[in-house]
Amino acid sequence: MKKILVPTDFSVKSLKLAAYALKLYHQEIIDIVLVYPYRIPLSDSELYGFSPRRIVSELKSEEFLRARNELVHRFYVNIGTIQVELFTGLNSPAFQNFTDRLKVHTAVVPQKGFLDFSQSTTFDPLPLIQKNIPEIHRICFKEEEIGEPFTEQRTKGIFSSLKSVFQGF
Repeated sequence: MKKILVPTDFSVKSLKLAAYALKLYHQEIIDIVLVYPYRIPLSDSELYGFSPRRIVSELKSEEFLRARNELVHRFYVNIGTIQVELFTGLNSPAFQNFTDRLKVHTAVVPQKGFLDFSQSTTFDPLPLIQKNIPEIHRICFKEEEIGEPFTEQRTKGIFSSLKSVFQGF
């Protein structure tokens, strides 16, 4: 089973990268690791309350969760797992240890500026990914492709197939 690293900013459009990975490896069952780079707090009081689970929970919007569920529904045959991991390191060796621990050797990344890592608690992971992941698939989206992530496939599910069959009766 192949594990694919996908950077996320918890936007719906970041899930387009996961959808691309699933299309790219449509013959296989893959595990998707959504990675969010997080600057760990420096003060003792902030560090004492540091909880990756809480941080991820606060970052996931309802819109993101709906889109993720739709992605799972659409590609359930190809998905082994989808997990979210915080990367809290600062440099390339730390990122290499992170990817070695996860056993990730493939990544799907967007063009620069596609995801928003402008918050003070995060940073752009693309340089670390490019330096440490051996197999990288770079995706360039056109502006018109960034909108709704899965609308073009919504009518191609089992229910629409059944509906078209029964319309003939």
